[in-house]
Amino acid sequence: MSSCGCHPPRRCLILFLIVVLAGIFEVIESFPPPLSPKHEPKLSRSSLSSKNVNKSRPSATSQLSAFLDIFGGISRGGASKMESTAGDLPITTETIDLSTGVSAEVMSCIPTAAKRGSSGNKPPLVFIHGSFHAAWCWSERYFQYFASRGYPCVALSLRGTGGTFAGEGVKKVKVSEHVADVSALLDYVSSSDGMGLGGRKPVLISHSFGGLAVMKMIERDPAAAKASLAGVVLLCSVPPSGNGRMTLRFLRRSLRDSWKITAGLAMKKGNDDPVLCRELFFGGEDSEDLGVTDEDVARYQSYFRRDVDATIDLGDIARQLPSACADKDGRASFASSAPPSLVVGAQDDFIVDREGVEETARFFNVEPVFVDSPHDVMLTNKWQNGADAILTWLETEVVI
Repeated sequence: MSSCGCHPPRRCLILFLIVVLAGIFEVIESFPPPLSPKHEPKLSRSSLSSKNVNKSRPSATSQLSAFLDIFGGISRGGASKMESTAGDLPITTETIDLSTGVSAEVMSCIPTAAKRGSSGNKPPLVFIHGSFHAAWCWSERYFQYFASRGYPCVALSLRGTGGTFAGEGVKKVKVSEHVADVSALLDYVSSSDGMGLGGRKPVLISHSFGGLAVMKMIERDPAAAKASLAGVVLLCSVPPSGNGRMTLRFLRRSLRDSWKITAGLAMKKGNDDPVLCRELFFGGEDSEDLGVTDEDVARYQSYFRRDVDATIDLGDIARQLPSACADKDGRASFASSAPPSLVVGAQDDFIVDREGVEETARFFNVEPVFVDSPHDVMLTNKWQNGADAILTWLETEVVI
């Protein structure tokens, strides 16, 4: 019944190893890392340092504190209301007052047929982002792809992100609060007083840390989830046991890669270091070949910085990891009654490893699907690999 995230001796071992790593890399960081010829002229170490707002090096103690926030990344900012376009279809960004009392940023792209409420419209797709991201990450490519095929698209910026204020002085957000906001949005999407897309039950699509919120929502009330959802999709999701087991695997495989993940996510260095940002999210030094330009990286980093003031309360989630409801084979207690489920992993994911994806698939009692992509499956020019996998599943398992 115990999971790695909740097992005190193992957690102590992980934290001890990270402290050791912090000390080792305190020295290593003083030397410039090797850069590929492709990036060296553009991104020298001195030019990166000049862009950092905070150049002081954290102590090992502060690094350990930051490690406890790994994969966190939700923040405060101002919501906007505007329209842009996804191909020929408009994208609306608005602030919606949810029944939880939160004023949430919601982006949407609704096909004309769905607005008319025709009997042939397809289920709404409700997108939930992961850490350092917000609703914007779905709007760049996935909205047009799915909306042009008749699927209404709605994306929530979770509580604490740039568009959804968590509250004055709030620095930690509980997973139960994310679950409540996602549930409230689903009600709003279907309600005649809301978006009026109640002709079909919605499909919930999550990425990275957003997957844990989806697991907890289903765990909270499996019958309600089955009744209200046409299906769930988890893309590169943090597994039900959290980060603990993955962290140990990373430490065994590569101390340097373990450090990059800790520095880039927990210490948020990926928000200012373009090379590290590329490696974590976009496929490393080859990401420019994947359609992610230096200008794109700078833009994404500005979004990441905006979305990291308030973080997910990992102490809270460690006490209630979804894996606690798994049987001896790793299957969720609700697996047999869950909505149709799809678990997708990325072959070049730097953050969530293959074993983590397989653990999530086992939890939902499905076979995982792996696509050629880095962690951010929705943002490089390999984005369609993930989108095609979702569409195939939708049209064979959901839209019947």
